[in-house]
Amino acid sequence: MANGSVLPKTARLKITTIKIDERYRNQRIGEGALGLTLWQWRDLGINEIYVTVFDKHISLILLLEKYGFIHVGNNLNGERVYIKDRRNLDFSDPCKSFPFLSGQVQHAGCLAIDMEYHDTMFASSDLANTLQERVDISVANGLKKVYIGKPYSLAFKVGEPVLVYRKYTGTGGRPGYKSVITTYCVATRIEKIKVNGRAQYSYDQFLRMVGNKSVYNEDELKEKYDTWASLTLIELLYYGYFGAGNNVNWMWLKSNDCWPGTHPMNFRYTRSQFEKILREGKVDVGNVIIN
Repeated sequence: MANGSVLPKTARLKITTIKIDERYRNQRIGEGALGLTLWQWRDLGINEIYVTVFDKHISLILLLEKYGFIHVGNNLNGERVYIKDRRNLDFSDPCKSFPFLSGQVQHAGCLAIDMEYHDTMFASSDLANTLQERVDISVANGLKKVYIGKPYSLAFKVGEPVLVYRKYTGTGGRPGYKSVITTYCVATRIEKIKVNGRAQYSYDQFLRMVGNKSVYNEDELKEKYDTWASLTLIELLYYGYFGAGNNVNWMWLKSNDCWPGTHPMNFRYTRSQFEKILREGKVDVGNVIIN
């Protein structure tokens, strides 16, 4: 290091240069690329991951710090050295601990999303023989997603895991096998924008909360704000997915005590049920939920 110190010798995964062409700035591609890298790091089982970056790359530095990288000093080239260590995670912030869930998790919720919106929001949650469309838009690129709906009630809280249920709305086949849990997230924000016709936030405030993290354009958001009596915003951090062939269908959920029989929004899964579903989705639970 520039100050003469030496980092302890250990295996570390290095992130090579991240560069986004000017044409594709502000489309959340950098956030998505970092997410893919951190998923790979998790799956490799290496404790530390690091990256070097010059001071002038302010947006990249802010992104790294947001996702839990710690500045440990500068190298001999004058670059900042940032390290993330799975043994030293800040679980008070889902971004900083991403992509690991705290061993203290006790419950998880469920969110049902119609398939046409699901496949844009969660483009990495591949389904066999499903064409992913519009993956170039910002909501598909980034890790943060915003769901806009009017749920009567919610069974999960900010900071808790949320399983995403892809609701099949097609006409062919057997819906019980085509409606599936594909993805797990963490709820990072829940806001009641309108309640029984009363606005809790102005439209401009609502629009700022949504940012570029929704499948809806501004005209669609305005129409919902103006016409829905109740409107809830749920921000999710995309923690992981099961992948083609591993998604957990309704028939399995119902047969394995993981479908309580009410609307998915009302499901409050126990830790045991949550882990059971993750395992059925071929997730290495011991490498995702850690202390």
